[in-house]
Formats: sequence, C-alpha cells, structure tokens
Amino acid sequence: MANNKYPKGFLKISNKKDTVPKPGDIAVWHPSPGTIGWAGHTAVVVGPSTKSYFYSVDQNWKNSNNWSGSPGSLEKHSYVGVTCFIRPAYYPEKVTSDNSDVSKPDPKPDETPQVKKPKYINKEITKVKYTTFSENDQDYQEIVHYMYDENSQDRIKPPKGIYVRESNFFRGVTGIYKQRNKYMKPEEFPHAYVDREMAWHCRHTNSMYPGYEDYLVLEVCGAETANKREYLLNQLTAILYGLKLLEWQNVKLSKDALKLSPTIWRSMKDLTGFDMIVEGFPEDAKYDEVKLKLLENYKNIKKLMTETATTTTLKTTIKVKNPNANQSSVTVSKPGTKQSDKVTSTSNKPKISVETSKYTFANALNRQMGTNPPPQVNKGWGWYSASRSETSKAMSPSAIWKSGVQKYQMLDLGKYQGVPVAKLNAILKGKGKLHNQGKAFASACKKHNVNEIYLISHAFLESGNGTSNFASGRYGIYNFFGIAAYDYNPNYSINFARRQGWTTPAKAIEGGAKFVRNDFFNKGKNTLYRMRWNPRNPATMQYATDIRWASHQATSIYNIYKKVGLKGMYYIRDKYK
Repeated sequence: MANNKYPKGFLKISNKKDTVPKPGDIAVWHPSPGTIGWAGHTAVVVGPSTKSYFYSVDQNWKNSNNWSGSPGSLEKHSYVGVTCFIRPAYYPEKVTSDNSDVSKPDPKPDETPQVKKPKYINKEITKVKYTTFSENDQDYQEIVHYMYDENSQDRIKPPKGIYVRESNFFRGVTGIYKQRNKYMKPEEFPHAYVDREMAWHCRHTNSMYPGYEDYLVLEVCGAETANKREYLLNQLTAILYGLKLLEWQNVKLSKDALKLSPTIWRSMKDLTGFDMIVEGFPEDAKYDEVKLKLLENYKNIKKLMTETATTTTLKTTIKVKNPNANQSSVTVSKPGTKQSDKVTSTSNKPKISVETSKYTFANALNRQMGTNPPPQVNKGWGWYSASRSETSKAMSPSAIWKSGVQKYQMLDLGKYQGVPVAKLNAILKGKGKLHNQGKAFASACKKHNVNEIYLISHAFLESGNGTSNFASGRYGIYNFFGIAAYDYNPNYSINFARRQGWTTPAKAIEGGAKFVRNDFFNKGKNTLYRMRWNPRNPATMQYATDIRWASHQATSIYNIYKKVGLKGMYYIRDKYK
C-alpha cells in the first residue's frame, strides 16, 4: 500500500521522528513475519496523536492469525514498524460567517429595487420506491477448482457437519477466485467460499482442514460489504451448498451439525443484535442463539429467498429549474401513478449453475478414447467404434450449450419444476397405463425433487409409452422404468417391483422417482451430460457407450417441453478447465 499510485491530492507522509498523524490518516506498516505478519497492516488514525504514540481503529489486530481475523477495535500504537501515513484528499470544511451585523445602504427614494426571478423553484412530487429482490433470477455459478495443499491429510472418517466462518476479505467469491494465487497460501483455503451469486469449491471434501478435521469448512463472503438482506442470502446459500457437499454422507442440518467460528461478528450482530466490535466476545449462549436463528431461517428458506416487489410512494419537495427563468422544465414523474400499486416479479429466466471440471477437455477426451470398449456410434447399419473427432463433437460442452435442443443435456434432472398437472396429463394422454397419471408424477417428483418431464421421458423410453409387458399390471405390479430388468434375467424386474410394493401405477411412479434420486442424482449423475460423460471423473461410471445417447434423450425431453409450450428452468452447465 505504501508504494501504490494514489489520485491527485493524496499525500504520502514518511514516518520520521517529528511525524504526528492527523485523524483520517491511514497508517501503513511494512510486512514483518513474526510481528506484523507477511502481508503488513493498515489502520485508520482517530487520535489523539503525539510524537510517541497515536490511536487508531484496527481490524485483524487482536486475537487474529493467518486463518481468522478479528473485529475492529481502538488501539494505541508506537511508531515502530510504521512505514508511512497516507492522507486522503479530504475536502476542507465549509466556514460559515454571520454577516447579520453588516448593514446595507438603503436604496434611494426614487430607485425601484430590481427583483430577479429565481433560477430554481420548489415543486411537490411523488417519489416512487420499489422494494424488489431478484436473486432467484441470477445464474448461480459453481467453480470446482482445488488448491493443492501438500500438507493436508485425507479424511479417515465421515465429517460431522459444517463449520461456518466469515471471510475477512472485502471481496466476493469472484474476486477471491481471481486473486487466488496472490494473497493466500494453500493451507489457508477452506473447503469452499460462498456467497449468494457463486461458490468456489477449493478444497476436496476428502481433505481435512487443519484444526477442524471433523467438519467441512465454509467461508461466507460479504460480511464487510453486503447489506443485511444480501448477507442473509449469503448465509442461507452457504448452508445449502454445505448440505450439497454432504449429500453423500446423508448429514441432516441440526444444531449439532452446525459449528460456528468465534469471530462471526456480522452474523452475531444481524441475528442477535450483539455487537462484538463494541462489546467483545460474547458468552457461549449467544453462539447457540445464532445457531438457532440460522436453523429457523433455513426452515423458512423458500419464503426468505423469494420476495414480491411492492411499490411504495412518498410525497416530497425538490428543486427544479424555473421555466420562467428561460430554463427548460423537468419531468419528475409519470402521470397516473397510483399509490401502493403492486408489481409481481415473474421472471422466466432459467437458473443456471456452472461447474468447472478439474480436467481439461483434451484430458477428458483422451480418457474417453481409452475406454474398453471404446465409445460407440450407430451409423444405421450397426455399431462401430466412434472416431476421436466424432467423440469430441458429441461431448463438446460449448457446442451443446449453444444448441437450443441439445442444451437439455445439461438440464438439472434433480430439480422439481412444478409443471401443472393438466399439462402433465396432456403429455400422458393415450400412453397406456400412464394415461391420466399427471397427479402421480407431480406428487412423486415434488417429494423426491425430480424433474417431471425427465421422469415422464424415462418412463416412455423404458415402458414403450406405458404399454410394455412389465407396465401392463398383468402380474399385479407395475414397472415403468425397466428397473432390475437385467439382460440375463429380465423377469427379475417383476419380483423386484413386487418387493417394492409397486402394485398401482402411482406407487410405481413414486418408486421410480425415488430410484433415480438415490441411484443417480445423489451420486452426481443429475444431468444427461453427466450420465454419459461424467466430467468430474471422465470415462468412469458412465451410463452408456453410445456417443449419441445423451443427444437422443435431450431431443425427447425438448420435444415434450415443446408440446406443452414450456421450457426447462434449471440447468447445470459443465465446463472443462
């Protein structure tokens, strides 16, 4: 900071024996490992100051280290280690004087005072304010980019829950990711940085964080910069993201599964009113109160993360140019604006999560071409090994995303969309035993958080549009999804369905939704693209060898959406490093 180039008017004052800083000056310490630290330190001078000491407000001074900071506090400093003081170009205070005693000469009797028309006049207006929150319209981005820590140890037992701390950076996740190699060391990275717009998964869940080996460490950004509602959304998003990382352990959110950093000053103030900056560290009961508030907010997460925009009005007076002073008038409000009009925010913009693989596209393609058997393609006269260029074209995420149809390869299949039952029944009309089962699909998909259009498309494919032998009900069971119909013993699916109790179409549909949730989505296979190409670990645990399999399924899903005039609303866009 001492060597930065500052705007015009800023002063850099070197630390000399006669230097006495003024309130508002920024004190700058040079880096000094073991005392000040590797990054140096800054503070804002508030005074009083002498040639021997000065008082300033410091953050990350008391009880702080390389991993966690501390709230601001009033500190007394000597001049040891201080490099300089930066004095911003403050505007001088306005000096007002009382000239009431200064007498003015009276005008002569035959003179008429000249009264000039004012340049500005007062005008009453109605000011319209909107309270609107559009976070749900944002494209939520997730970056999976692990920072290698050679000293980290692999986890030997499942994590107990989430450890939440507050980031001391004046930046969101995007800024931290862009400057990841500039300020931080590998051992300092948590498992993820999270805010309401982006998550960066920077430490593998199997890698233990020093000192908190039993938890996944999440750092919530925005404590220094976000307003109260924005930070609330950051907190809720962090909890959701932590639970997503813990899906494979089936950890449920509870007071015991949530551990808080002792320096969570922002959450403490927003949720309990206790000001750690002024009052210091609280009793343990206050941290328990924060936990309970976070759990209460999580229970109301749908309401808190979606708001209705409401128009409010306020009568006020402003100064405008006087039209009689040869100045153009200013239109300040539109006529006909009614008080307390209500506006409902109904965006049809898709919600997109972006995840970047740790593999480059070339690495992933090499792994695909090395499988045994290799990728296959049917050219109309039989199955053949696909060429490298054919495989590359089929798995190209950028080409897929640009296609309005093939984009459905990246539809989030593990996300219930809420398609009306009437539209589902329109899709199912005349489809054998699936006819008029829209309510069953809606109920099952809502219960297990499954995309309804995908589940219907899956049922069409595996049951011959609801008319197959196993879908007929003739054995006292229904199996619409070909579950357990093994090539060597297809009839095993009958016994499987009977053990599952799939004795009605509705029960079979609910069973199918539960099956794809547990066997596919909870294991990371929640898009067609991931089922076929598995970008997290290419060429392993893939659903098919046909390079066009995902393309065919995406086309079917697109056509079903098109039939009822709808579009997919949730996507996971996979990219390669």
